Amino acid sequence: MASLPASSPSRRPGRRTATRMLFAALLPVLATPALPGAIAHAVADPGDPGYSLASTLSPAALSAADCAADARCVAAPAPISGDNYNALKAAVASAAALAAPAVVDGTGAVVTPAQPGTVFLAPGTYALARSLKLPPNVNLRGSGISATTLAMITSSWANFSYSFLVRWDDTAAVSPGSTNLVSDLTVNGNCREGAGAPVPADMPARPGELCDFRVGTGASTNVGGGISVADRWTVRQVRFTNLEYFKLWVNGVNDVRITDNRFDNWGGAESGDEDNIGGGGRNERAVIEYNQFDKTIRGNSMDFTNAIQTTIRANTVYTDPAVAAARGTEYGNLYMEGVPQATIVDNVMYGGHITLQSNSKYSHTGTNKDITNPRDSVVRGNRLINSTDAGVIISYDDYADADSSYGTLGSWTTSSTDPNDHVVRAGGNNVVADNVITNSRKSGVVIVGLMDRVKDTADTVTGNAITDAGFGNPASEANTGAGTFEHSGVGISIGNGDKVYGNQITDDQTGPTTWHGVHIGARNAVSTIKNTVLTGPAGETNTVAGIIGVPVRYAASAALAPTGLATTATGVTWTDSTPTTTAPIAGYRVYRNNVLVADQPVGSGAVPGNMVADADSTVDADASGWTQVSNTRIGYYNGAGALGSGSLSLTAVAAGQVNASGRFLSIVPGQTYTTTAVYRSLTGTGQRGRTGIEYYDANKTRLSRLATSNNYSVDNATGWITSWYTSTAPANAVYAKVFVLVDNTQAGDVHLVDRIGMVAGTGVQQWTDPAPASGTTYRVAAYRVGDGQPGWLSGVTAP
Repeated sequence: MASLPASSPSRRPGRRTATRMLFAALLPVLATPALPGAIAHAVADPGDPGYSLASTLSPAALSAADCAADARCVAAPAPISGDNYNALKAAVASAAALAAPAVVDGTGAVVTPAQPGTVFLAPGTYALARSLKLPPNVNLRGSGISATTLAMITSSWANFSYSFLVRWDDTAAVSPGSTNLVSDLTVNGNCREGAGAPVPADMPARPGELCDFRVGTGASTNVGGGISVADRWTVRQVRFTNLEYFKLWVNGVNDVRITDNRFDNWGGAESGDEDNIGGGGRNERAVIEYNQFDKTIRGNSMDFTNAIQTTIRANTVYTDPAVAAARGTEYGNLYMEGVPQATIVDNVMYGGHITLQSNSKYSHTGTNKDITNPRDSVVRGNRLINSTDAGVIISYDDYADADSSYGTLGSWTTSSTDPNDHVVRAGGNNVVADNVITNSRKSGVVIVGLMDRVKDTADTVTGNAITDAGFGNPASEANTGAGTFEHSGVGISIGNGDKVYGNQITDDQTGPTTWHGVHIGARNAVSTIKNTVLTGPAGETNTVAGIIGVPVRYAASAALAPTGLATTATGVTWTDSTPTTTAPIAGYRVYRNNVLVADQPVGSGAVPGNMVADADSTVDADASGWTQVSNTRIGYYNGAGALGSGSLSLTAVAAGQVNASGRFLSIVPGQTYTTTAVYRSLTGTGQRGRTGIEYYDANKTRLSRLATSNNYSVDNATGWITSWYTSTAPANAVYAKVFVLVDNTQAGDVHLVDRIGMVAGTGVQQWTDPAPASGTTYRVAAYRVGDGQPGWLSGVTAP
């Protein structure tokens, strides 16, 4: 890329876009823009007054009389129909000559404040063929946000490449204590030629299409931004509309205030997809407050990279699902990327979400060579409605150098000098408190990481009111790229000693979508979570109401999801969940349209489509359908059955394996078959029960004997455990037998077997719906022996 001014924003490989998912660089599939149908879920909030150009807290615009009474004010000529650049440049020079710079002492402290000169702009449109540059201590003030406009002459687009309608001049860095104000006007980039009048609109013009001046001209997307600021600039009561490039750029500067501005694409306008307020470049102490973003904006509402002590407060962001669908992507989100000590308070966002993450998603050069993770930031008192992702997301990560090693740990003031290494600044100590998060499409708050070393201090999530997480989302879970969470109030999968308490998690829908209250750990997480504190110092706990699952879901002990879920004319069938060392299976919960409709302990319910005769499956009268194998004495046990009153008993003649096989069953070569059985120990210690299948040819000569090798289907004396095995019949197989076995028994041990079956296919469990209907969604989760902790969900929708 050609060299650019040090503060010029540029698009880079893997640049940010309006649509971003967690860890998209690692999971490219996650970077796919949201489909229109996946984001058209918002509901109205009648309590909000809506977007308005009216001032929230700014003083009245300067008038011609005010300017005439100020010796340091220069009234620019009234706008002409052609290029107004030279006239405004001259006015700026005159105002600069009237300004008095600040007086500073040897430490840089201001002794006497600067006395800026002012350029006053009359009502009307000032068309510009090149960027208007403001030197230090020159204010640019219009006659009102809807009265004065600065507009780009698009035939001169080359003069605005990587540049803006208004920007600082090159002396800004050598004027300590300087101040600048830009206020009470509109900047219009003519993305849609001649559009952008302050006329309310529900939809931008030709949403998502290229700006008019780019068609057939060779102009890139890096042309024609709004305003680029320098140290101690204030931008107040400015309307940004119809701009291709960054609307407001805050990069590498200090003590900027962005106050009470408006961002929209009214009056037939549209924009490029860069951020509305963007920047970073190690800027410090920026304050962004009381700005409003209309539903017709495009791109992120705010996005800073490499900054510190950024304050974002009392802003309002509107988005609309119809606008998002027309463009095919979400928008309006707030990103802090590599920004420690951020304060994000009292904002209202409709459709957007707040994300704190590192700067690792950018090309690893310049300030993005070193990585800063979120640290010491506060997200408090915000109102987030209809977020298209989780309401608040905090993520931690790093990238690998050429030698596959990760960065050397450092701090904000540490920078790398080794071309083969980089610094990574660990994160943590972030606070997410007292936010109201309503109807987020995924979880309410999510904290994740790609490795433990990039977070070294606990986060705090407390006092948040989270309602209807997962709202409008047909899925039950979301993959962050660093692990999967079922939609919950709070999900966290990285950290030691994180505090999660005092949150209120509610689902008040007829068809709820919030599965759990607090989700500790994630499926397939690549970071760890331990010692999470769930009770506050004054006894504060998390409260839940109306959720589908459990108040606290521990991913580490969750059973695997059942497989092979399929609908039938009367309900749903599935294959048993595979037991693990942390999650032996006690039973299944069935949800119909997210409402619990059945709790089926292991061994209950007949095997659907069972090829084994009922008498041999339930063993309620005798064991005549079973043949004992070596070291085994079989029998009928009357008094303990999973189905019915009896079961098959396997007694060990000597130490070793006990097993039995069933009758011949006719099969089809090449067909998939699944065998299943449940086990319980009667005497002796619990041992591994395993189910298998024997295949035979036409002469009933055995071809193979196959059984599951799962080590965790260990039976016990208090409940039944399940074991199953799926295989494909050999090409010359004509018959098959079910066989059951228990390993490592001692002489005299007795193990019971029941609900024995074989099916064509994989569906060995079932639930019958009393009112089956097209479009019904069924979800099934196994739950653990002991505490009933729910496992991962498997779902299917009836055609």
